[in-house]
Amino acid sequence: MMQVRGDWFDGKTSAHQQVLVDVDHAGMVLVRNASGQLLAHLNFNNIEVTSRIGSTPRYWYFPQGEKLETQDHAVVDNLLQKFRPSYFHTLAHRLETHLQFVILTLVLVVGMTWWTMIYGLPLASRVVADALPQSVMDRASLETLAILDKMHFHPTKLDKQTQERVLTHFAPAIAENKELNIRVQFRGGGDIGANAFALPDGTVVFTDEIVHLAHNDDELLAVFAHEIGHVKYRHGLRATIQGSVLSFAVGMLVGDVSAAADMLAALPLLLTTSSYSRDFEREADANSLVFLDAHNIPRHSFIDLMERLTYSAHCSALIELDEEKAEEKAEKEAEGKGKKSDVDSSNVEAVAKQEVIEKGISLERKARCDKLMQDYKNSSLKLLDYFSSHPETDERTATFRKQPASNKK
Repeated sequence: MMQVRGDWFDGKTSAHQQVLVDVDHAGMVLVRNASGQLLAHLNFNNIEVTSRIGSTPRYWYFPQGEKLETQDHAVVDNLLQKFRPSYFHTLAHRLETHLQFVILTLVLVVGMTWWTMIYGLPLASRVVADALPQSVMDRASLETLAILDKMHFHPTKLDKQTQERVLTHFAPAIAENKELNIRVQFRGGGDIGANAFALPDGTVVFTDEIVHLAHNDDELLAVFAHEIGHVKYRHGLRATIQGSVLSFAVGMLVGDVSAAADMLAALPLLLTTSSYSRDFEREADANSLVFLDAHNIPRHSFIDLMERLTYSAHCSALIELDEEKAEEKAEKEAEGKGKKSDVDSSNVEAVAKQEVIEKGISLERKARCDKLMQDYKNSSLKLLDYFSSHPETDERTATFRKQPASNKK
């Protein structure tokens, strides 16, 4: 006769009571409470017994819905060995108490997680993105552009002649990618400023500011070919899918999956910050390089405009910071004199941005920026710019500065 002690749940209420379980040599189980009342009488083989895992309680599930919770692991192991001999009953316990196995498992888990993040997830996102129907991409693009128009952009102020000139220059690239349904739209950049990005359905948006920053239409065409690369390889969707999977995984770990409910919710932020991976950028760069070389357009057209974008972003950030400091200083001085400050930094910044829209980077603005950059040269201030997400690596700069082999003498 073997005995097991534990808590008995009748399967109907949450109440429980302590019981004593007797198991005879024939495998008959008798469950009695403290007063000796018989609660169950059946064969041990009709009871489902959970595996042993560490010091956690073990459960016996009875046919009528009752449950026994016990920590008499040694007795339960003996019962299983006697009436249901199997190697697997205590396998989990033996493995988890085996140090070498635990270390090996940890190494394997870390290795598999690393492989999944580096190779598995990008591969899976590509398969999923390629399988998505056009209707999904159309909806994602429509909703994304609507959000950006509402929160950031304003109608373009480019005149019709400028728009037609740029579109005419883009025509060869559009014709060579008919299957991608490429369309170009212009927007006032608002607080986003100079930028260009591609939506999943083939729409490529250029802001007024980037058009004004370009010294010639070849620079815009080089960026356009780059953005076409993002459309061709579905980088926007792939990056969104990867980010959503990671968000879902984190949500599962912390017990909150609401942040991952909508896969496309992060698309506006992703596109406007151009937060693509280094591999995505290489693919898009390669697409631009092939087009530029095929049409005898200088490769440096792309990197020239990108460097100007970097300078402009630094410039805007520093001017805004400088105006905020000036406003704080004026407010403190006004408080000391008991007066209200009449400095309106938002108006000053609006004027500065309007200057960029209408003139690109003027000499006056450039002089101011050069001075501010020198002042902040040794500070720890981190400024967001185009290359904070599109890394201006030596490899990238060298590639676009390099003369194509066909042009070498």
